Order: sequence, then structure tokens, then C-alpha cells
Amino acid sequence: MMSRVKIFEQASQHHHDGRLREAESLYWQILEKDPNHPEALHGLGLLAFQAKKYDIALDLIGRAATQNPATPQFHYNLGLIWVALKKPEKAVAALGRAIKIKSDYGDAHYNLGILFQAQDEPDQAIIHFRQAIQFQPQAVDAYYNLGNVLKNLGQFEEAIENYKNAIKLKPDFPEALNNIGLTLKEQGHVAAAIKCYSRALEHRPDFAEAHWNRALAYLLVGNFRDGWPEYEWRFRRGDWQRTPRRHQSKTTWDGSNFEGKRLLVYAEQGLGDTLQFVRYLPRVKALGGKVILEASRTLHGLLEGLAGVDELVDPNLKNTPSIDHDLSVPLLSLPGIFKTELDTIPGTVPYIFASNDKIDLWRKCLGEDGFRVGVVWAGRPEHKNDRNRSCPLEWFIPLAGIDGVQLYGLQKGAAALEVADLPESLNFTNLGDEFENFPDTAGAIENLDLVISVDTAVAHLAGAMGKPVWVLLPYAPDWRWLVDRQDSPWYPTMTLFRQKTAGDWGVVFDRLMKEFVLAKKVH
Repeated sequence: MMSRVKIFEQASQHHHDGRLREAESLYWQILEKDPNHPEALHGLGLLAFQAKKYDIALDLIGRAATQNPATPQFHYNLGLIWVALKKPEKAVAALGRAIKIKSDYGDAHYNLGILFQAQDEPDQAIIHFRQAIQFQPQAVDAYYNLGNVLKNLGQFEEAIENYKNAIKLKPDFPEALNNIGLTLKEQGHVAAAIKCYSRALEHRPDFAEAHWNRALAYLLVGNFRDGWPEYEWRFRRGDWQRTPRRHQSKTTWDGSNFEGKRLLVYAEQGLGDTLQFVRYLPRVKALGGKVILEASRTLHGLLEGLAGVDELVDPNLKNTPSIDHDLSVPLLSLPGIFKTELDTIPGTVPYIFASNDKIDLWRKCLGEDGFRVGVVWAGRPEHKNDRNRSCPLEWFIPLAGIDGVQLYGLQKGAAALEVADLPESLNFTNLGDEFENFPDTAGAIENLDLVISVDTAVAHLAGAMGKPVWVLLPYAPDWRWLVDRQDSPWYPTMTLFRQKTAGDWGVVFDRLMKEFVLAKKVH
């Protein structure tokens, strides 16, 4: 008869080789003789974990840890189970116990880094990724994720160094090449970024994320010919593929005549994107039958009566479970379908209008005296680039001190709370909280002499209405604002104010104040 040691060795070998039933049988054979055998309990727990029977795994490995609390691997695997159960605090505690027992436990440090990264605790994440690398110098993923954390903190050179270290260990690493590209683009090195995306695609030609990022880089530098085809890769990215759409089964419109048919054009991105690209709908309508626009209900009051649209519908499947249509097309695919170049952008404004009743309503509120200026200092906090694009309200305050200027906030959301800290004597009124909908915003804008906004939907609305609008841009702007220009081919009445270095709004407002004084004189 084999000893328990031999039986366990055999069970472990079966487990390692993937013969899970044989391993389970031997683990139970040990436990029949010794119900508290910690290694057998742990082995069965791992089998349960692999089968995603997490409660059973917690019980078995927990019992193993109780029997032998000095074994770091038991605590480590408890940590992984808590990760799978989406209990990060318990996972951190278990992994912490593992490294308290074994301070050089590289895998535990790595997983702690991942947890802290997900919880937006970059300093802790950096500590543990660096510890993982120290104890496991071949830890490719630790280098890669350390690079990701550093990139998000704006520590670009060190981020690139870590991505390159990962590539040295794993030459076929398109994700790292892609992220070097993203980091270079954030630094303004767009041509170098494009080269990195292209190298990533040499390793993996169907890498949707690299295609998408290369599209954004092409578009940013005005290379629309190469940019629009690449932009279609957005639908093969993970986030897009997980989004259910009722029109996925319909034939995608290719720009040909659709006389006698019903075409559903659906807005698939943000509110600002919708406002920017509905300009194409009259061109669509000229090619055929009925045009149905599916757009956020938030915008319906603005888009009713829009040129080129026969019907406006809600994307919410509960509100509009079915739409009769023959063809469909994403709204942001229209520039590519029409082969738009910089000099063929349909730039005629206005194409969105405030209603007369809203114009009258807000005229009564705002009056007609002075130089009336509306400001927006922040976008949606959940936007991935909000940290860079939003601007502290305090930068706008000197405008309110200029004689004859009436400053109005058009700000909604949490950022509007900053107004409460302003002196009551300041010539500033926030209208945002009084806006019930976008038609209210449009009505107020129509009564203003100038709108100054960070990169938000309000900037697009003012531009689409043909109102003078100044847009404040971060150092690495969104693709639609292009590079090295103060105007926008998308909006003839728009002026762009760009950061010269990342995070520095001072230079932006130095120029803005000079031009503001001149604009007020002309008014």
C-alpha cells in the first residue's frame, strides 16, 4: 500500500497533467484517512476553483489554511478565489497574508498590483508591480501593467521603458507595442505612434484595438483617406462586440441609392458625436427613401425637424422594441462612406436650431445688455479623458471681472457644485441647473454673444448652431480637432485654444484673455 505522501505526489501529478478525475479520487482517498490533511484539502479546493465552484473552493482551501496557516500558497489561492468572486477587499487581505509569510512571493505581489490598479490606487499598484519584477525578473505582465499605470499617471518615459522591457522578454507582444503607440501619441509624437500601431498589426493583423488607435492617429493628422477605413474596426473591439444592437442582422448601407427603402441611421457614440455628424443626413436623404435616425432621447428635442430625417426613434429597446427598416448604418460611418477629406467636410452651419419658444424664454432670463458669455468647464466625469479635458472653474473667473461682461455657466452635473464656492458679488450666474433639456441649452446659447467650453457636447451644439464658440483643448486632443490649427473645418464659427504642454491651462488662458478683450471691443 502506498503511503499518503506517495498518494499525494501521484494526485498532484495527475492534477498537473490535467487528469482531474484521477486527481480528485486520490485526494479523497487521502482525506478518508486524514480528514484534515491540508495539502489534499487544498488540492480539492483548486479542483473546485477550476470548475468555478467558488463556495466549495473557499471552504476547502479555507480549511487547509486553518490547518496550516503558515503556507503562503493557501492564502494566495484564497485571494484568487475572492478575485473571481469580485470581492477585492477580501482578495487584498488574503494576498497580503501570503506576502506577510513570504515577502518575495512574486505572483502575490503581481496580483495585488492588478487589484490596486483596478481600484484606482496607482501608488500601491506601482509598489507591488515593482516588487513582482524584483522577485521575478521575467515577469512580462508585471512590466506591461506597470507601464499601464505609469502611462495613466502621465509618466510617459518610464511607461515606455517598461513596455520595452516586456517586449524584450516577449517579442511577440502586440498589446505592448499598441500601448507604446498610445503613450507616444499622448506626448504628441503621432507619426511615431502610427509606426508602433503598424508594428503591432504585423504581429497580429486582426488586432482591432491597434487598428482603432491607428485610425484615431490618422484622423488626428488629417489623413482621412487612411483613417476612415481603419475607423470601421471600432465594431470589432471588445466593448463594441458586447453591446447588443437590434440592427445587427440588417444589411449595412454602403452609400448606394436606396429608393423605396427604409434606412436606419444609428448614433453609436456620445452626444457630441451625434451633434457633429448629423450634418451628413441631408446627403444621405438625397440618395433614396426614408431616413430613420436612432439617437439618444436626450437630444430628441433638438433633432426634431432636422434636415434629412423622416423619423426620429429612441435607441432604448424597451421604449422602441422594433423599428421597421431595410438597411442600417452607423452615424459615424457616414464620413467614410462619403469619402470625406479635409476640404470636402460639409461645414455649412447652422444645421441645428433652437426653437423660438426657448429663444424667447431665455431672452427674458438673460436680457440683451452687455457682453453675454456662456462657459462650460467640465465634461462627464466618467469620460476616459475627463482628467485631461476638464478645467478648473477658477480659470474662468477673471472674465467675470471685466467691465460689461456677464458670465453665465452652462454647466450641469457634479462640476456645477463648484459655483457654490464663488463670491456672491461675482458677476456670474450658473444656468445649467435650470436647464431641463438640450433645447433649453440651445435657447440660452442663441441669446449669448460667445460660448467658451472645454471639449464637450455643448461645444458641438454651439458650433452646429453657428454661434461663436471657443473650445479649450488638452495637449493631446481628440482626433476631430486635428493638430496645429486654431480653426476647425467642422465648425466655421469655432476657435481652438490648445495647451502647449500637458496639463498647463495657463498658456491657454493667457491667449484667451487677450483675444477676449479684443472680441469684447468689437461687440
